[in-house]
Amino acid sequence: MKFFRYKQVCRLNFSGIDDELIDVDSGYYNTKLKRINNHEINTKLLRFRIDNLRDVKLSQNAKIILESVYLPSVFDNDLDCKHYENIILRFKNISDSKSYDSSYGNNCAPILFSHSFQARTTPVVVQEESNTAAAVTTHTHSIVSYYSNDLGISFHNPSPDKLYNFTIPNTFTNNTVFEFEIIYNMRNGVNIIIADDETDFYRFQCSLIICDVDEEELTSNDSNTVDLDKFKPHFPLKRSL
Repeated sequence: MKFFRYKQVCRLNFSGIDDELIDVDSGYYNTKLKRINNHEINTKLLRFRIDNLRDVKLSQNAKIILESVYLPSVFDNDLDCKHYENIILRFKNISDSKSYDSSYGNNCAPILFSHSFQARTTPVVVQEESNTAAAVTTHTHSIVSYYSNDLGISFHNPSPDKLYNFTIPNTFTNNTVFEFEIIYNMRNGVNIIIADDETDFYRFQCSLIICDVDEEELTSNDSNTVDLDKFKPHFPLKRSL
């Protein structure tokens, strides 16, 4: 009898400041929405390079897990958000036939993460006037509420063993180039523009964990008797009351 467990092999970290396409035209383009004939530039392609993964050997049962991610919002010069709330992140290095979405089925890079940022009111104290009398200055204040959007979406996977994980081939660590797509639902007639928006993507962060199967023989070699000593690190016995 064999016991299988997943063990962490390595962690991959990507920072938007290292994006090779941050100021390249081909890194900004339009992804058509299924129900809307949109023409806006709504997609940012991010490309990263990691050259020293070939020494990491994987089995046929390896998987990659989203550990954490930060997706930035994109604002214009007046600090108005250029897009609606939902943001989609696709990872182009995996092709998982069991991952589907309502827009493309399984004919596109799987959605690694999708969420909505929040918009909220922020109270601000404003000084209205000052009066000086008999060397004493008094101030009149009021509280004004401003409607503002969060700068992005921050997420940390609460259950890496069950959520946001994908199977990968044993050749996955032969890759040196890793690509992500961030897709926004842009407001009508509003585009992502390199000159105005590239610094927003400096804030992108993503951490991925690669796990593989670790096989352990739980049967002794000379009989069919289960070797209980091999269970102890993983299945401690509890004393019955």
